[in-house]
Amino acid sequence: MRCAQFRTALSARLDGEPTGLPGGRLDGHVARCAGCRAWLERAEQLRGRVRASAAAGPSDEWSARLLDGLGVRGLGGGQAPDGPEAVER
Repeated sequence: MRCAQFRTALSARLDGEPTGLPGGRLDGHVARCAGCRAWLERAEQLRGRVRASAAAGPSDEWSARLLDGLGVRGLGGGQAPDGPEAVER
């Protein structure tokens, strides 16, 4: 089995999904493989940052920058976007 397959299983475990591998086999690989161990540490750190950010909620400034970056402006009050970025429903 390749590390990519173990990392997919680790990702599933982090998401609370079935890994498709016995837990002992997955844990054993992580214990032996420095690359997968480092990958798991980074994934856990990222998950923690994402959760903390989601708990804090987006700031109005963050939302404005995101909408500006997407080219969507003036959507307050239920207005539909104009121009090529408009999406038909």
